[in-house]
Amino acid sequence: MRFLYSCILMFSIAAFSQNKMIELKIDSITFNDPDKNERDFTINYHIENLTNNPLSLILNTNYIKPNASSSMSYSPSYRLYQGDEIINAEHILNSKIAKEKFEQTIKDLNKRALTKDSPKINIYEQMAENKKKTSLDIVNSIIKLNPKEIKNFSTILSWNKIRNFRYFDNEYYLDEKATHYFDLFVNLFSEELKERTLPEDFKKIIEDKTIIKGWIASNKMEINFKE
Repeated sequence: MRFLYSCILMFSIAAFSQNKMIELKIDSITFNDPDKNERDFTINYHIENLTNNPLSLILNTNYIKPNASSSMSYSPSYRLYQGDEIINAEHILNSKIAKEKFEQTIKDLNKRALTKDSPKINIYEQMAENKKKTSLDIVNSIIKLNPKEIKNFSTILSWNKIRNFRYFDNEYYLDEKATHYFDLFVNLFSEELKERTLPEDFKKIIEDKTIIKGWIASNKMEINFKE
């Protein structure tokens, strides 16, 4: 299974060339501890159009996902390092927005399940509705950059302060004495999103000649997992 994930990641990187028309840069990583069992990291970063032409990219900046499971994601992914070694695992850092959205979804489902007159869910209608929502999200994720324009973004990732964790057959320990680093990685898609978009939305994407493809990686920055 680990080999499969590695192959998917390598294919994702190999299928695209590095896009040098834009720059992805982390500006700062700050943290605070809301309680003894949680640390929140605020990641501030920007994307800059390095060209003299308008550019567009499909990127949902509401979330940042772990690199281990985001090869086909149109959201930024993070890579975490302990010293020079990359930690290839999920769920060390979790998006606070995604967590809150998931918790609200569970509450809504439980509320509907307790309602006697709630309609039965048609699986095909649900799949169609999910695709409609995804398609709309993809279209709404198109970021337009004027020549030399910089757009700033910020997101919060949460760590539950657990240091021992396992991912498939890999075991990791976040050593509080070690130095840790964090960077961002982005895959830029267009026609690869065909199966996830409605025909009319996909038409808008492929007809927009400003949309660029490729991959971009940010600078590395230290992130504090010390007590």
